[in-house]
Amino acid sequence: MLKGDSIEVTVASRSNSDASVDELTPMSSTVKEYTGFQVDLEDLPQGRHLGLFSTIVLFISRIFGSGIWTTPSGILLACGGNAAVFFSMWLIAAVVSFSGLFVYLELGSLIPRSGGTKVFLEYIYRRPKVLVSTVFSLYSLAFGLTLTNAIIFGKYTLFCLGFSSEYIESTRMSNWIGISLVVLTTLVHGVSTKHGVAIQNFLGALKLLLVGIMAITSIYVIFFPKKITGLENNLPFDSSFWQFTNSKVVSLSTISSALLQCFFSFGGWSSVHTVASEIKDPVRTLKIAGPVSLFIAFLSYILMNVAYLIVIPREQMMQSGPLIGSLFFEKVLGYHLGRQFVTVSIALSAASNVFVVVYGTSRMNQEIFREGYVPFAQVMASNYKHTSTPLYSLLLCCILTCFWLVVLPPQGNSFNYIVSLEGYPTQIFIGLIGIGLFIVRRRYPDEKAPIRASLLGTLLLVIISAYVLMAPFTGPRDESTYIAFLPPYHIFALILLGLFVLYWALKFRVLPWARGYTLEPELIVLDDGLTVKRWTKVWYQ
Repeated sequence: MLKGDSIEVTVASRSNSDASVDELTPMSSTVKEYTGFQVDLEDLPQGRHLGLFSTIVLFISRIFGSGIWTTPSGILLACGGNAAVFFSMWLIAAVVSFSGLFVYLELGSLIPRSGGTKVFLEYIYRRPKVLVSTVFSLYSLAFGLTLTNAIIFGKYTLFCLGFSSEYIESTRMSNWIGISLVVLTTLVHGVSTKHGVAIQNFLGALKLLLVGIMAITSIYVIFFPKKITGLENNLPFDSSFWQFTNSKVVSLSTISSALLQCFFSFGGWSSVHTVASEIKDPVRTLKIAGPVSLFIAFLSYILMNVAYLIVIPREQMMQSGPLIGSLFFEKVLGYHLGRQFVTVSIALSAASNVFVVVYGTSRMNQEIFREGYVPFAQVMASNYKHTSTPLYSLLLCCILTCFWLVVLPPQGNSFNYIVSLEGYPTQIFIGLIGIGLFIVRRRYPDEKAPIRASLLGTLLLVIISAYVLMAPFTGPRDESTYIAFLPPYHIFALILLGLFVLYWALKFRVLPWARGYTLEPELIVLDDGLTVKRWTKVWYQ
């Protein structure tokens, strides 16, 4: 059926999204054929059930997690207490996030199927064979966590119950509360996709309420005089706005760490593409939902950070750590309304983010297992027959998150370390995606995507990603992200990526060469219609 410049056809195929497969393999699916390439638009067994509202909820729930309630303290500390540099970090992160969003929207409008970054990388980087796909897949499985928001849920739950910040930082109770939430979330999503999404939407609606409270409180603090609010203004717009409280701690490394924490707060903009195959009319829906959600986040974050600095003295703010949100609302609204009611709302915001991350991560894990790169892929990729949910992929996310919650100490720099450790490899792949957009445009010059990213924004995305990756190797290390028994976050991240490259080399190059066989993909159709790739050894004659 002819539609504009594209043709929609039904053919025997799964996908050529994996660069390792040069020809389409038998299977029934719908394929959108563009000039020069084909894109699989397969529908998953659970169907397309996410409309515009559900997609906006996914975006907002993913973006508004624990970031704005927890990271400003660490960001201000990394900026040496300089308010001007502090706000510059948020502005740069917002511009880069919008640039990255439109890069993803352009690629997503060409490739509107689940997988997000994985699928985009596979289409762009085809050689060496399955290298980028294998490395990103193993990275996603290893970092398919909902760790930070589970930690924050535990800390804020204890804080609203009246426990002191000293007690919270000295006990593992917050970690155990986080583990309980992750297990509960896994069970809910594992039992029913419908009920899991319903709870997700409900918590997302509560998060919208919290965003409203956040905006109203910020406006109240910023625009009403002291005689009404009774609050001292700790952010005079004079020469002190540009001054450092401790310039000795500021370096390229700490600025890189500050940017990573800002990116973490905006981070949900790239996550919704992982479930694109479950979104109704994905191109139109994502085109509306993405920018609207990110703009709401940007405006709310600026208001909130101004309010933080007005209410909380800078020295106290830099020492408050992840509990800065509760400290702010307690100062503004008092003990009962601020510390208890609003803090409960922040805890529910983190819980909403856990629900969304577990949901999205399970779908990403399922897509990865379908490629067959790791042992037991067929079992792990399958939907549980009694519930038609990716239960085994859900369990992997649950087990890894709980492992880290058991291992990491509740006190100290654990939160900042995990944020940086998760964010560092992500910047590598986002930078590759930015470069890859130019490759796609050059490879398919006649193909005009329904959504276009700007040239300047894409270049900025690549440049900032390169800076964030190189900066930790210059100057003194950032002590706020250091844990004694683990390597620095950037070293640990690169070690893991190196191990993933080694795994690819052994599986697809060294062992086949040494033992005299090649690995060829074979598609297996599971009972529910889902396809899984199995790599079969073909021995040389």
